[in-house]
Amino acid sequence: MSERVDYHIDGHFFIIKLNDPKHLNSLTFEDFIYIALLLQKANTIDSVLFTVLQSSGKYFSSGGKFSAVNELNGEEGGNEVEKTSKLVSAISSPNVFVANAFATHKKILICFLNGPAIGLSASLVALCDIVYSQNDSVFLLFPFTNLGFVAEVGASVTLIQKLGINSANEHMIFSSPISFKELLGTIVTKNYQLNDTETFNKNVLEDLKQNVRWLYPKSILGMKDLLHNQMKQELIKSQAMETNGTLPFWASGEPFKRFQQLQKGNRRHKL
Repeated sequence: MSERVDYHIDGHFFIIKLNDPKHLNSLTFEDFIYIALLLQKANTIDSVLFTVLQSSGKYFSSGGKFSAVNELNGEEGGNEVEKTSKLVSAISSPNVFVANAFATHKKILICFLNGPAIGLSASLVALCDIVYSQNDSVFLLFPFTNLGFVAEVGASVTLIQKLGINSANEHMIFSSPISFKELLGTIVTKNYQLNDTETFNKNVLEDLKQNVRWLYPKSILGMKDLLHNQMKQELIKSQAMETNGTLPFWASGEPFKRFQQLQKGNRRHKL
């Protein structure tokens, strides 16, 4: 369970909602794990065809909670084996678990993107099969280089496949935001041009219910399996590369220093 993540089932739709608008729907590592567990739960329910990620307020999610990341730094001391073991348990394993849950998810993953998504939360958006935007104020930001580490949770694969290699290079290397103009037609399928998030969530769900009225359920899931097969294999292969690639950065302590600067207001995301 999570104070920040709710879920319910509405017919063919398993709806996961980020519900902490006061804190811009920022998430702990445990929250990301809980979302992955909900994906696994949705997989086991035969009547569910679609898994929906939706949010509340003005932000889809501002990413990981600074305080939650800084708590992982813990006390000074301990040998190299102890420090590395702690990082593998606290960072590497959750990243692999979450990425794998998305990569192997059997239902159609749909994101209702109501606002900006940053960091690991932006990675989740990029992992979805279909993304609808509330308006043209949405953007994605992958500030990994700004925070002192490299791509995680499949971003090294999804951005190249969906944006193209040159654009992915630009945004990932320089930690620059991906504007709505570039998202539309690559990651975002349709823009609803709405201002109220709850109205947006309601309207998109109603449209989806109408769209699937006459479709054959087994064909829907079979189509997902066919279309997603190549990316699924790439995502599974990337998990080890991303995890092993980012671990030395965390072990160096640089990301913790930069997250502490963010928490104290001495550093900002490059928006």
